[in-house]
Amino acid sequence: MSANLKDPCAARVGCPPVIAALADDELATKRIEAVLESDGLCVETRVLDVEDLGDGDVPTPDVLVVAFGRGITERDHQMRRLRKSLPNTHLIAVMPEDSRRGVRRALEAGADGVVFENQVESTLTLTVRAVLAGQTAVPAAGRHEVDRPTLSGREKQVLGMVVMGMSNKTIAAKLFLAESTVKCHLSSAFSKLGVRSRNEAADLILHSGVGLGLGLIPPPDAYATTEGSEQ
Repeated sequence: MSANLKDPCAARVGCPPVIAALADDELATKRIEAVLESDGLCVETRVLDVEDLGDGDVPTPDVLVVAFGRGITERDHQMRRLRKSLPNTHLIAVMPEDSRRGVRRALEAGADGVVFENQVESTLTLTVRAVLAGQTAVPAAGRHEVDRPTLSGREKQVLGMVVMGMSNKTIAAKLFLAESTVKCHLSSAFSKLGVRSRNEAADLILHSGVGLGLGLIPPPDAYATTEGSEQ
């Protein structure tokens, strides 16, 4: 469902840029619309379903402001889908401040800007103008999250084996480590990546394009033939 807004945009000749708001909550889209229009920006379209952006009736926006709920993994998936379907649109994620690494994860998933829900009124317009100028804009509190994490060689190696589907027990056997040591490496790596589980770590590495950037080290070939049976 989408609604083309006639006012106040219709009263102005040529209303660039084209801005759309996407949320599953109409109150959230109205909040976004009100904030931007109070600062002189025109929201052309409210979108309640991402599929509406490709139906031909809604113009491809220059900026899409997306109000995300909680649930970091689902948020990442949705942002990646939007980036794939709208490669030339500036994407701004409006989201709760609910993760240490949430800002970096949003950027890696495809966002050009991030706004925390409790800062919409004070920062959304500035963020829209920044991304239109070709900048990446994030909350000051998240500025240290923008750079990719620095992982130790062992953390990279253990993560690479996690992505391959190996259990902690198998990883420990292959690397001649105690299982508790493997868990320690994973805990440290998870903290740096901003994830909470093996599945989230594997999903981040496989689908967000950070795998090569992390330089994951595969298990030594010499160990590949020594794998025992899994429980």
